Amino acid sequence: MGLNEIMWQRAQRLLAPFQAVVFDLDGTLVALEVDWGEVLDEMMNFAVAELRRDFTTRDVWQMLRDTEGSDREGLERILRRREIAGALRARTLPLADLLPLLGGRQVGVVSLNSRASCETALESADLTRYVDAIVAREDSKRLKPNPEPLLQCIKVLGSVPQASVFIGDRERDRITARRAGTHFVGSQELTP
Repeated sequence: MGLNEIMWQRAQRLLAPFQAVVFDLDGTLVALEVDWGEVLDEMMNFAVAELRRDFTTRDVWQMLRDTEGSDREGLERILRRREIAGALRARTLPLADLLPLLGGRQVGVVSLNSRASCETALESADLTRYVDAIVAREDSKRLKPNPEPLLQCIKVLGSVPQASVFIGDRERDRITARRAGTHFVGSQELTP
């Protein structure tokens, strides 16, 4: 960790206009120690053996989008177990140092990860006290890049999209922000 003076000045300039700052979790504030290839393989094996279904996608999130009911719950169990284990070993990333410096702003987290893994990672990194709202995978009917989870978080924070900024590390985060009508700052814009 370590927010240097240049990063802080850049963050102040980019974030000054916003009353709410919403972060993606994995890859932005923390790095979950999850081998996503292994997770995908386990989910694919479960789908073939238990669900009698062969997915054409090689994307964990698309598998969830394409599955409903008890079939989805089986995939969720695998994913949650792996995410929580990864959250216990998560590394804190430099942007996490921004959280205590955002006084006066509402702070949220929107993540594709499970609520349990979000809470575990934030607690392990001693960041929970700086976060006013979390919208995790199971808190919304739709997943990023659909704007629903981000809009839900902004509403909980008592803000509106135009007065909010979403900070993330992936193209899907940028798309989510655009679709929600919020501003976007890529994590790479705030870190060296």
